[in-house]
Amino acid sequence: MLGRREACHALGGALLGLAASCQRPPDPILLPEAEAPATLQLRRFGEGRSAVVEVRWAAAVSERGVVDAKRVATMLDAAVAELVGGTSPWREWAGGTRRIGIKVNAITSQAFTHPELAGALALALGAAGSSAERVTVWDRDSSGLVNRGYRLDGSGAGGYRCLASDGAGRGRPRPLELARQRVYLSPLLLESDILVSVAALKDHSMAGVSLCLKNNFGMIQGAELLHGKIHEGSGCEPAISELAAAPEVRGRLGLCVLDALVGVCQGGPGSADPRHVFRHAGILVSRDPVALDRRGLAIIEARRASLGLVPLLVRTSPNPSPPKHIDNAAARGVGPA
Repeated sequence: MLGRREACHALGGALLGLAASCQRPPDPILLPEAEAPATLQLRRFGEGRSAVVEVRWAAAVSERGVVDAKRVATMLDAAVAELVGGTSPWREWAGGTRRIGIKVNAITSQAFTHPELAGALALALGAAGSSAERVTVWDRDSSGLVNRGYRLDGSGAGGYRCLASDGAGRGRPRPLELARQRVYLSPLLLESDILVSVAALKDHSMAGVSLCLKNNFGMIQGAELLHGKIHEGSGCEPAISELAAAPEVRGRLGLCVLDALVGVCQGGPGSADPRHVFRHAGILVSRDPVALDRRGLAIIEARRASLGLVPLLVRTSPNPSPPKHIDNAAARGVGPA
C-alpha cells in the first residue's frame, strides 16, 4: 500500500505528466549555461530569518529548456531543509486547517514558474500534512497558466488545486488604495492563510527586475495603473513596495521561492532575445522577499556584466528601470519580524 507521500507523488506525477503534454515544444535554440555545477550544490547567504538558500544542479534543466521534475523536487527539498533545519521542515507552513496559496508567475516569457517546481512544492506541503483542497497553485490569468502547462483543477484530484483569479465563482475582489490608485486584491489571495510566492528570474523593462516583490502585481486587478512615470525612471514605485508592505500580503507571506532554472537578463518581462536567456539551473528559497530579491538581482547583474550589458541602475533603454523597489521595501519593513 502506498504511503501518503508516495500517493501524493503518484497523483502529482500524473498531473505533471498531463501538464507537460500541454506545454509548447521546447525552444529549438540552445540555452547558454551559466556554469551550473554537475552535482547538486547548496549555498547559504545570510543568517536567521533573512537567510537565502540557493541550490543548483545542471541536470535539472536541459540545454533546450526541458525540466527534470524529479531533480527539481530533490533540489527543492534540499533547499528547504537547509533553510529551516530539523526533520520536518515543511511543517512550518503545512498541516492543520491552514489554507496555502502558491502564487506562481505564468506571464509570457522564457523565464516563468515551471509547473514542475510548483507541483513539487504543492506535493511537499501535502506530504507534510496539508490536504489537497487546502493547497492552491494560482495566478491571475487562466490563459497564462494553461499556456505554461498548468492544468486548471478546482477539485484537488491531482494532490492540489490549480486556479486563476479570472475564474468564475471565486468571490468578490477587495479594493485597496495603492500609489494613489484603487486596485482590487484577488479573492485567491484573501482566501489563503499562508502565501508562498514562487517568482521567476528575469529583468523588467520598467521595474528593473521581476522577482518575488514584483510577483505581487499578479495578485491584483488594475496593476496597469501602478507603473508610474516609467519614462522618468519610476521603477514602478511606490506601488511595488507599498503592496509588499500591505497587511494583506505581508501578513500572509510565509515562504519565497525563486524559479531560477532559466533566467532572462535583458528584454523581460516578455519574450526576450535568445542571447539574453540563460540556464542558471537553480532554485532559491527564503522567508524574506527583500533578501531573496537582492540575491536574484545579483545573479541577473552578474549575467549582464558577462555579456557586456550596463548595470540596471543606469540602463536607459527602453526605459530607465532602476530596481529601487527592493531597498524601498526594506525601508518599509518588509520581511520577517
